[in-house]
Amino acid sequence: MISAADLPLGTKQAASIYFKNRVRRSWLSSQRALEQHPPISENDRTATKENILAAIYASSQAIKLQLTECLGIILKHDFPEKWPQFTVHLKELLHAQDAQRVYTGLLALLELIKRYRYSATNRDVLNEIAKELFPQVQKIAEQAIASDDELAMRMAWLSFKSYYNTIQSGLPVSLQEPANLVAWGTSFIKMIEKPVAFDKDTIDEDSAKEPVWKAKKWAVRSVNRLYSRYGNPALLPSSNAKKHGAFAKLFTANFMPQIMRVYLQQIEGYTAGQVWMSLRIRGLVAQFLSDCIKE
Repeated sequence: MISAADLPLGTKQAASIYFKNRVRRSWLSSQRALEQHPPISENDRTATKENILAAIYASSQAIKLQLTECLGIILKHDFPEKWPQFTVHLKELLHAQDAQRVYTGLLALLELIKRYRYSATNRDVLNEIAKELFPQVQKIAEQAIASDDELAMRMAWLSFKSYYNTIQSGLPVSLQEPANLVAWGTSFIKMIEKPVAFDKDTIDEDSAKEPVWKAKKWAVRSVNRLYSRYGNPALLPSSNAKKHGAFAKLFTANFMPQIMRVYLQQIEGYTAGQVWMSLRIRGLVAQFLSDCIKE
């Protein structure tokens, strides 16, 4: 029903909300919950996993969000033991030529990363994602930045948000490599510097919800997280000095001057009325400069 082309959008949205609630309540629930809501059969679970990525791809943006939330619930309970082939599908989507398929892959990737983002011990999945998938994700972000298309900005935003969530509780070894720092760092800087036309009389904080401004925000958040957690020698706890000390030196020597230049240019442009910065981005830049003083 959700993927049916001949049904009204309102009907499909209602069906997607029902489906999301059904998955949340019954995919893996307590016995008490299952007494109130009938369980989902194994056949239906298998069919759901076989079709959910295609359904996300074929749906409108509003329905994509509902189905993506369902995907996150399923991954939480079934990956990797009951859905080991998921990463194969994910890789195929990220390498597709169709932009909507790539976008679907990025939505799915973020849900998988969110499954592990706060784990300081179970890092194997994120380390593998960073090593095997992030080179392609960085290429997607780089190509997206060069476009002004809304879908491209959504793809850049998801790429940067995936990076940020991956480094929440640890920095994968592959992301510490100089080549990867240069590649991702260049993409962050390009996104932050990307000129965006705006109307001084109408732009406000509601504008920060638009994909291009979200992409800028997640680029800044990623830079700040890298610096405050792993790249600032003064803020590194003694327990992490050995693990991230070399990266911190690399970051401060090769990336810090560039990002400082970009941040100061953005501030100058904002004060001159030539650049718009949301309140959130201004706060992030101020926090970065505050951390610099602690060096």
